[in-house]
Amino acid sequence: MTQNCHLCGKPALHEFLNLGRQPLANKYPTQAQFASEDFFPLAVFFCTHCKNVQLGTIVSRARMFEDYYYLSSVNAALVRHFEALAKKLASAQFVLDVGSNDGILLRPLQALGVKAIGIEPSVNVSKIANDAGLETVCAFFDMDSVVEVERKYGKPDVIVASSVFTHLEDPHQFIEAAKSLLAENGRLIIEVEYIGNILRQTQFERFYLDRIFYYSLNSLHYLFKSHGMSIVDVDHIEPHGGSLQVTIQHEGAANPTSNVTALLQEEATTLTLPVLQEFKYEVDKQIGSFRKLLEDYKQSNLKVAGYGAPARVSTICNYGQIGPSLIDFTVDDSPLKQNKYTPGTHIPIVPRSYLESHRPDILVVFAYEYLDDIRKKTDNAYRYLVPIPPREV
Repeated sequence: MTQNCHLCGKPALHEFLNLGRQPLANKYPTQAQFASEDFFPLAVFFCTHCKNVQLGTIVSRARMFEDYYYLSSVNAALVRHFEALAKKLASAQFVLDVGSNDGILLRPLQALGVKAIGIEPSVNVSKIANDAGLETVCAFFDMDSVVEVERKYGKPDVIVASSVFTHLEDPHQFIEAAKSLLAENGRLIIEVEYIGNILRQTQFERFYLDRIFYYSLNSLHYLFKSHGMSIVDVDHIEPHGGSLQVTIQHEGAANPTSNVTALLQEEATTLTLPVLQEFKYEVDKQIGSFRKLLEDYKQSNLKVAGYGAPARVSTICNYGQIGPSLIDFTVDDSPLKQNKYTPGTHIPIVPRSYLESHRPDILVVFAYEYLDDIRKKTDNAYRYLVPIPPREV
């Protein structure tokens, strides 16, 4: 049975993956909050009309983001990525960073002398940025905040939304807000986790309730075209397991590059319903292998801990039914997560100093794209395990 796609409205939505009931991945409970945790169905659907991938359950964005525990700047690789992006934007007159988090892009832009402000809905995270002197408006990006930004600062010639667009409950509303605010020849730059990478690398752990949509370039092309905007360039970038950096302008402002044409054509064969249905079998095989490996370690009396408590820990551990009986604790460098627990499975989250007195034999690198940085932080002193696909590295 098909459902209507939330993006294009066509009755062309097919379920291809069901990950059971999951908690909110970026809500890290204390012990006192265990009993009040909410769980929601996590099923994933594909639209055969516009090649959109989306969740079947939408949790209120206000509930999701008003109090948030993800700090971008604790990840050295992300810091380097945004420093490089800031250099690309050094000639901009005014940059607005939507979902600016703790100011990870604002900081290098400020150092380059570029006028830049952020919009960030999380009260606690926007306060961190403002306290550091990185001007941040605490609000969701909508027509109300657009009016306020234009009144106070003018129209930006660059709007950046990195790892934001996939979270949106209503991307149509976002696009209309951006379109009304963006200068005539301005650029909207969005960075989105790419469904193509998720499929190729069996990154099922990137499906969680924070993110509603998982875009292909085709679905983005369909979406922006319906609002009179055009994708003019696309690049593959490394953050978040492989993402797309997409540049959009007002329709007619520029012609699309060959990168755009090539990727749109490639997706005609790589993004089909049979391909996505096959993905389910690979997911179950890999989560089963990961759990079996942890059980083997346990039987061999090897102590296992994790490094990182990103949102994907929730999907992996809840779907695989992996808790503190198999992973004693996980380290995270964000002070907002420390001394709390992983959602649903309640693995303790501790600071890195905890390793000094509770040394494990195996370190599961949940934040695996930062493996090199994590090895440096831990003096390359452990056996490191990447969870999906499970392998020691």
